[in-house]
Amino acid sequence: MKLFPRLLRYLLPYKKNIALIFLFNIFYSVFSVFSLTMVAPFLSVLFGNGEMVTTRPKFDGSVASIMDTFYYYMGGIIHEHGIFAALIFIAVSMIVLIFLSNLFRYLGLYNEAPIRAGFVKNIRRDIYRKMLILPLSFYNKKKKGDILNRIGSDVQEVEWSIVCSIHMLFRDALMVIIFLFSLFSINYKLTLLSLIVLIPVSLLIAAIGKSIKRNSAEAQQILGRMSSAFDEAISGLRIIKGYNAINATYENFSRANDRFFVLNRNIFRKKELGAPLVEFLCILAMILILVLGAGFVLEESEIQTEFLIMFVVIFARAIPPAQSIVSSYYTIQKGMASADRIYQIIDAEEVIEEDKHPISKKTFDDKIEYEHVFFSYNENGKSETQVLKDVSFTIAKGENLALVGSSGSGKSTIVDLLPRFYDIQEGKILIDGIESNKLAINDLRSLFGIVNQDVTLFNDTVFNNIAFGMEHATPQMVEAAAKAALAHDFIMEMENGYDTIIGDRGMKLSGGQRQRLSIARAFLQNPPVLILDEATSALDTESEYLVQQSIQKLMEVREQAKSAQTTIIIAHRLSTIRNADQILFIHDGRIIEHGTHDELMTKAGEYAKFCKLQNME
Repeated sequence: MKLFPRLLRYLLPYKKNIALIFLFNIFYSVFSVFSLTMVAPFLSVLFGNGEMVTTRPKFDGSVASIMDTFYYYMGGIIHEHGIFAALIFIAVSMIVLIFLSNLFRYLGLYNEAPIRAGFVKNIRRDIYRKMLILPLSFYNKKKKGDILNRIGSDVQEVEWSIVCSIHMLFRDALMVIIFLFSLFSINYKLTLLSLIVLIPVSLLIAAIGKSIKRNSAEAQQILGRMSSAFDEAISGLRIIKGYNAINATYENFSRANDRFFVLNRNIFRKKELGAPLVEFLCILAMILILVLGAGFVLEESEIQTEFLIMFVVIFARAIPPAQSIVSSYYTIQKGMASADRIYQIIDAEEVIEEDKHPISKKTFDDKIEYEHVFFSYNENGKSETQVLKDVSFTIAKGENLALVGSSGSGKSTIVDLLPRFYDIQEGKILIDGIESNKLAINDLRSLFGIVNQDVTLFNDTVFNNIAFGMEHATPQMVEAAAKAALAHDFIMEMENGYDTIIGDRGMKLSGGQRQRLSIARAFLQNPPVLILDEATSALDTESEYLVQQSIQKLMEVREQAKSAQTTIIIAHRLSTIRNADQILFIHDGRIIEHGTHDELMTKAGEYAKFCKLQNME
């Protein structure tokens, strides 16, 4: 339950609502008790057992004072209008009290609504914000479906847990306390005897709650894996069908689904055990009350008949909120398992941390320097094999730098370190002589524009995808960027032109079209340093040709700009790098050759061999 106080912090903005909920539930409980106390006067008048109260009693809030007050007024009504009029008076009083009771109950729920909606809004806001801040390495260890499940199912579980806690603290517990006060006012001996019967159930309830929490934690983990299975099935359906893996994939999912069924079945069974158990013991206590109360009545010394009946009615009315407290406790335990999964994201370490006094830098003026950079990905705090080993090079402003090498040699990792998607373990990366980790992260990343092999597009319009991150982009600017990227023609052929929704991840477009939209985005942003990361490697020949034309035009426009522009090209295919000012050949995380294309071909080393494999020479 250590997480519970942290969750309650989300309720602080709604202190006014909580105060009103507490106030309205007090009125709800009080009027509920008052309506039940009308049973005794009704029976007293009906059977003529009540004693006339001729002196107005002092009202102190006790059940006895309430009864004496009613007997006082009823005496006057009976004297002036008769017994039937007194019964009508009691009946109307009960109707009014019940109406007021339910009115205040609704007002309590009315003020609960903004808390429920606001809690979900605020916790999802914090999770989403943290997801954007966390480094890419965090997601290397997590499945996307599991993370989405934490935002969806886990948040809903926690929301219901908070709602139940509000009900338990400000409604059910309050009602039980007021009902118990009323019962003690009527007869404290019967009340104490009834409570003794209920004590053993509290120990059993606590044990069941712990078991539910354990099962819920495992169930939510499995639900996360199932969500990932759905996501992978949709995105990989072509491969699943193509490799005849439908049955194998289905069996893997079924095993997780069956285990989830077993856990949920156990959770539901245990959760539903509490309320019947409480009800049974309460009825047992009620029978004990009737037996003992009957003895008190027969002795004519402890309690009157109508008061015994009223005692039983109030005790019976206390059973539902007692049951609700038990159910709420189990729901809170279930929600705490989900809260633990949510806080694994919120509390995750922000490996990429901004300097306490970051340097603001909006421009790239001179050069980028890598000085003896070492890097490895860390898994659970353990260092893996070095990906980069003693990498050193310099790229001056206005240069075109190409990184060449086999897959897995570390090319993409080198450029991922520039905008601090990851942090290096040893060495330095300098931007105009300033260490990159000393710069404000937003300023640093604004210096770079990236066109990846895996294009990231959103389920939005063509316009918004090109103008992504550019708040003040005009239609003319977007259209000019699209024309420069050779994308305008196919955009205009679409149903709604630039207002066409392109589907999830741009699935309505071909690979070449998606890539050209990504290049149009880079045209529009026109960053000081452009990174082209294998921008054509996944395309067919025709699409590659069109994208190559887009890239070539992009580079020509940048070269013709008034201020020199810098480009870093990562190439597996070598047709885009012949004219690079500097080529680095990467092998096993090291730079083993560097120079221009002609210089490296003259050396007849690894680069030359690589070029021959690419049929360039």
